[in-house]
Order: sequence, then C-alpha cells, then structure tokens
Amino acid sequence: MYSSVTSGTISGIQGLMIHVEADVSDGLPNFQMVGYLANEIRESGERIRTAIRNAGFELYPKRVVINLSPADVRKGGSGFDLPIAIAMLVSYGYLSQKSVEGAVFLGELGLDGSILPVNGVLSVADCARQSGFRKLFLAEENRQEGAMVHDLQVYGVKHLKQLAEVLQDDRLTVPEPGEEICEEHEAESWDFRNLKGQLLARRALEIAASGMHNVLMSGPPGAGKTMAARCLTGILPPLEFEESMELTKIYSVRGMLGDRKEIIRQRPFRAPHHTITTTALIGGGVIPKPGEVSLAHNGVLFLDELPEFGKGTIEAMRQPLEEKCVVIGRLNAAYRFPANIMLVGAMNPCPCGCYPDRNKCNCTVNQIRTYQGKISRAMLDRMDILMQLQPVSFEAMNDKAVCEDSRTIRNRVERVHQRQRERYAEEGIRFNSQLSPEQLQIFCRLTSEEEAFMKQVFEQKQLSGRGYHRLLRVARTIADMEDCEELQLEHLQEAVAYRISLPGEERMI
Repeated sequence: MYSSVTSGTISGIQGLMIHVEADVSDGLPNFQMVGYLANEIRESGERIRTAIRNAGFELYPKRVVINLSPADVRKGGSGFDLPIAIAMLVSYGYLSQKSVEGAVFLGELGLDGSILPVNGVLSVADCARQSGFRKLFLAEENRQEGAMVHDLQVYGVKHLKQLAEVLQDDRLTVPEPGEEICEEHEAESWDFRNLKGQLLARRALEIAASGMHNVLMSGPPGAGKTMAARCLTGILPPLEFEESMELTKIYSVRGMLGDRKEIIRQRPFRAPHHTITTTALIGGGVIPKPGEVSLAHNGVLFLDELPEFGKGTIEAMRQPLEEKCVVIGRLNAAYRFPANIMLVGAMNPCPCGCYPDRNKCNCTVNQIRTYQGKISRAMLDRMDILMQLQPVSFEAMNDKAVCEDSRTIRNRVERVHQRQRERYAEEGIRFNSQLSPEQLQIFCRLTSEEEAFMKQVFEQKQLSGRGYHRLLRVARTIADMEDCEELQLEHLQEAVAYRISLPGEERMI
C-alpha cells in the first residue's frame, strides 16, 4: 500500500518541504530507503521500526520502500524519523491517508517510541506556513519554537502512540497560540555612564550605532576599548519583527535557542576568542552550519586583540563584510547564511601595547610594523571608523560629573534609525552602511566646495574607491544625527577625523 507524508529540512537557514513516500507490498521481506540520503538517515531504519513496535504496532514481514523527494536535494539529520514512521503506519493500514493530509511531521524517535526535539524547527514551520500547510506535529519540547509562526497550528506530542491515537480518532484540539515575547532592555553594567573619559570614542560609537558602521579601535591596554565595545549593546534599538525571525532561525539551526525557545528581540553581541578557527568564525562543516558572523547577524561582532587572530581567519571576514552574507559551497549545493553585522575590532598599537609612549614601549620599529601589518590594508579598508584611544587620565577617572547613560543615547540612535528606514523604504536597505555606490550618488550629493575637499582627502590619504565610499556613508550618518538632509562640509570633516592612517599612508596608527 502506498502512502505519502510531508516533512521538512533546512538548507542554510531556509526551510524546504520534503515528501516522504512509503510503499509496503508483498514479496521478499526487505527495508530500503532511497532519495539522496545522508548516513544518519540510512542508519535510522532499525531505530524507526523498533520505535513503531514499542508503540504497540505489529510490523508484518513485508517489502518496504521509503523514498524522500525531491531526489536532487541531500537530506540529513534525524528529523525524518517521525514522518517515516507515520508513512509506514499509513501503508500498513493503521492510519488513513486522509488523517495525515495537510499536515507536516518533524521529529526524532527514541527506541521506546518517544518523540525527541530537533534543530531548525522555526525554519521548517515558516516554510510549511508559506507552502499552505496549517498543521505541524513535532516534539513537545519544540512546540513553543514552532508556535512562533502565526497562522499555523502547532501540536507538541510526546510519544508516537499518542500521536497515532490522535490521528486515528481525529481528536485534534486547537493548540494555544505561541506567546509573543517582547523583552525590554535590562539595566546592564555595560552602560556608557560608566565609561570615563574617551569623549571621542563615545561620539564615534554613537555614529557607528546610528548607521551600523564597522569600527576599529587602537589604544593601550586599559584605555577602555573592550568596555566601549560592550557598551554598544545598550544603545542599539531592539530588532524589528522580520529581523527577529531571521536571527531566531539562525540560532534555531545551531540549536542555541535554549530551553525557553523564545524569539530573539535584542541585537546580538558576539565576542569570540582570538584562537577561534576560520570554520567556527565564518561557518562550515560537513553539513554547513552558521558561524559567529551569522550568530551576530543584525548585531555586533567584537574581535578583541584583532592582530592575535589567525591571518587567514581575519582575511576570511572580507567577503561577509562586503556581501553581508556567507556562502559555503559544496559539491552539489551552496548554503547561504545571513551576516549583516557591525564589526567592532580592538587592538594594541604594538606588541607591548604602550606605543607611542617611548618611556614604556621597548618595541622596535620593525616589531611595530610587523604587528600592525597582521591586519591587511584590504581588511582595514572595510572599516568605516578607525580611531585611536588615549590612556584615561586620573582626573577623568575621578570626575564626579554624571555621564550620559546608554538609554539617552539609544533614544537618539532610534530616531536616526527611523529616519533611515523612511528614506530607504523603497531602496531595499535599512542603514547608511548598506548604501551602494549608485545610491551614494543619490543620497550623498556634494557641492563643488565639498568635492574639492574630498579630492584633497582622497589624494592625501591615498584612499581606495571603497575607502572613499565608506567616508561618505559615515558623513551621511553624521548628517542624519544633525537632522540635515543634505551633506555639509563639517559632516565630511568629522567623518575624515574618524579615519586614521592606513598602511601605505603614515602606517603606524
């Protein structure tokens, strides 16, 4: 007897509907699965049959063929256990084909018939809704995650026998809708009011947060680079719904949603150690999974002690910073992961960290150049703001004046974000940092005086085309912060002030 059940898998972070077909017929007893399957699916046959028997169903010796289509898509993971079991129950006559129509099944099976949670549920649930399905059956632990998708009835089931009884008797009750989680910013120790001195850094990071620009900070140990970077989380507005769903899908695929399975509302802040591998940072694996750059999507990726990262690891960041995504190629497929990040780097000016104070720094000029040279010009050219932090003075550390807190700054940043959303509503972008060269000509028009100034800067700093465009994007953000629709000379001058020397100019920063 032939049967067909619908399930799903993930490609990158996107869901894909998979049809699970089963045919049980007379003949030499045999169990075979086909359809371009990974080893974990091929090895699941005995587990599935044992789970069915322990759920109270007798599987008579028959010829059983399972097919997962489309055949040109490689299927992996343990989420096909449940749909294969359901398809077999239909083919053996324990369930009717009508009882499984219009439904999607996803889950791993234990030997006792229990239904276990899997990763990537949110992506499959969203794809199921878009494909016209209205019911999704999965493990009870995954129900809250699946229920994030509206207009989809998500049923959490603990055991295969329980699910079969529900389908046999058609006793489905409409499940409760998923909770709408909307967390407010919590009071954090990483607040700008605790960042003493560093007025330049405060202003530069507000500009960076307003336009989602990349930042590189150079300065001696203890100057406040790490604290300044961590304070960014407090001035970034919450994610919009579409951004939240996309980020939550990434964490779902990685199995990092935690026990509560809530939609992520706050922009992420990821700070990997400098010993991280290229694969862990960018993403990859036998079945590609998102790396740190994707886990920081729509948020901040902080690379502290940037020159200490592997040369290849740093250079691998170049493509994600330009394309805003990571594409991992395999023989028969390409996996795409979003990576629209604000990169914040921090570094010492020399190996000991004390340069240019020659009373403390014993590094030779060669050592300093070698250390700074670990970051290529191509990488530095992808940074919008490059600034040098000075040591904090005793007077600044003991200043009793109350500094502006993160909430006040965040209100200004939210206003600038709203201004950009309105301006770029028809452009397919959200922030000034995403402006293409063609869009820069429209939204960053220069007067003859401003063009003369930028020409002088371009020649003196030996800017590349990429560096020139990044200066204009920062100037556009500064103008938005000042409520100016047109760029002015002072906006360009301030943007230039936040771009210190690059290799080939005055080099030692």
